[in-house]
Amino acid sequence: MWDRSGNGEKKRRSIRGPYHYNQATLRQEQVGVLSTTVGFGLEGYAHQVSHSLASALTQTRIPLKSLTVQDTLSRINMEGLTGEYADMVSTYTRTGILDRKGLEQIGRALHVAYLFQPVLASFTQSMSSRLSILGLRILQTRVTFLRLTLQLWDTRTGEIIWESSGEATLAAEDVRESRIPFDEIARRLWSHLLDDLFTGLTVEEQH
Repeated sequence: MWDRSGNGEKKRRSIRGPYHYNQATLRQEQVGVLSTTVGFGLEGYAHQVSHSLASALTQTRIPLKSLTVQDTLSRINMEGLTGEYADMVSTYTRTGILDRKGLEQIGRALHVAYLFQPVLASFTQSMSSRLSILGLRILQTRVTFLRLTLQLWDTRTGEIIWESSGEATLAAEDVRESRIPFDEIARRLWSHLLDDLFTGLTVEEQH
């Protein structure tokens, strides 16, 4: 769990697809970011999750040339691919697969070889109460749980070439001054997941 200073335990796992992409050259490619797919009842957090991912992508250990969700969606609309994108998202919601034809069309239109697909799988908050020393004060603790997944799709082959999922739990006294905003919790978790993208690649190897 993160404490008030921002330290804590984050669980994460990393899965790579069968296509062995070159981590060093990935930095040279422009990457698009699709809208966040969210679990039932979490639709209101989609924008915040996308915004926090955009922030994390600007602070990666090895910089990426990434389009924001807003830029990606604007270009899709400008290229007249709104219907194709809607169909692709609908298929993904049902099957967990981004249709290859849609990926190819969007990749060509945006001039990107890769697309990030963020997923907000779970977000919950709960409150618990306890007595302070001698029972003079009732303290409330807010417990926040967040689970995120990030996939990297190749627009040319239709493959998932990288995927990382993780979860974070934050417990803190429910005091206004000590609360960490949802955006910041999500950004920290995105940053840890993105660390896996360049596992084994040193900063010097980016050149």
